[in-house]
Amino acid sequence: MRTPSSRWRVVLPVKGGRTAKSRLAGDAAARRQLAEAVALDTLAAVLGCPAVDDVVVVTGDARAAAAVTAAGARVVDESVPGAGLDAAVQDGLAVLPDAPLAVLLADVPALRPGDLSTALDGAAGLLAAGAPAVVVPDAEGTGTVLLAAPGPRGLRTAFGPGSAAAHEALGAVRFEPDLPRLRRDVDTPADLEQALTLGVGPRTAQLSVGRQPA
Repeated sequence: MRTPSSRWRVVLPVKGGRTAKSRLAGDAAARRQLAEAVALDTLAAVLGCPAVDDVVVVTGDARAAAAVTAAGARVVDESVPGAGLDAAVQDGLAVLPDAPLAVLLADVPALRPGDLSTALDGAAGLLAAGAPAVVVPDAEGTGTVLLAAPGPRGLRTAFGPGSAAAHEALGAVRFEPDLPRLRRDVDTPADLEQALTLGVGPRTAQLSVGRQPA
């Protein structure tokens, strides 16, 4: 089996649009703006990670695509807009070479480049030991924030409710690093408050003025 290198490709699916982050408080326009800020703060951490060689953002939203391009990542359009996370991830995998990759959900605004490096190093060790894929669950242990594999070909994904267990059922090895900033995804107001406590990126922080914990 090929041993994974220390250089990674990362796929970030970004939903965008008026339905983004529908469980957060506020009207559709405010939620869309906050979802975009969260995604861009996540992207900034990935772009700043020295272990990452290439970042591919998959989105069907033109505004999100423009913001991501301006930030320095390349964009892949969703082949079937609105088809869901798994379809978007497959669109991203299709443009990657046969090299180590990670799928990271773009809703972890407290993420730091060092957190991602640590997680990828741990995943690389598990892949080198023979794991076909590695799943990092969210803070609750049920969802997936990161899915790593030695290459894109044949990688099956199962994002959605209970995705951590679903990825394990597909063969992924569960990896639970002590990285709260990576594992705190944001879907609800309570999630956002926890992320604010951990310290979010500047775009999310700016839109969360007045919600910042004391």
